[in-house]
Amino acid sequence: MTDTLARTDTGVRPSGVAAALAGAVITVLGIVGALDPAAVGAGWFAAVVPAGLLFAAAIVGVRRLAGAVGASGLVTGALAVAAVAMTIFSLAHAYALVDEDTAVILFSVFMVLAAGGLVVAAFGMVRGPAVLPRWTTLAAGVWPLATIPAAGALGDVPRSVAIAVWGLTWIALGIALLRTRRG
Repeated sequence: MTDTLARTDTGVRPSGVAAALAGAVITVLGIVGALDPAAVGAGWFAAVVPAGLLFAAAIVGVRRLAGAVGASGLVTGALAVAAVAMTIFSLAHAYALVDEDTAVILFSVFMVLAAGGLVVAAFGMVRGPAVLPRWTTLAAGVWPLATIPAAGALGDVPRSVAIAVWGLTWIALGIALLRTRRG
């Protein structure tokens, strides 16, 4: 007999790679933005698109794991909202190449929805199976809500540093998913 986690492991590990890889890209983009704020432009926004889509794929992996180990509907629902919102957040960065002002509104709104979904899911995971990456999911959700808007109000460099650290939270989530053990 195969236990639930072993059956879903093939979906979890690639999700861990996706989260870690995208986190590394966002961390580098944040560092580039902090070192040279003028570098934040069309190429920078375009680079966020695939990273954000990898984040969405990672969230889907967390949702698959949560569903497989019997997490509540609150957790799986919040992760579904987060995955859809992260996808739109990513695509809004592509729209920034056409209309940056509108895109900033779009990716701001969908960042809040994605981050909120991660936070709600993480709180729901606290009562769920220990295999769920509750603390790294919480960090990936709380960090952008708590720091990026405030850092942005302080200037381009603090905002870019906050974005770089947000990438690190995704690397941590990716590592947590990669460390998920079979049965």
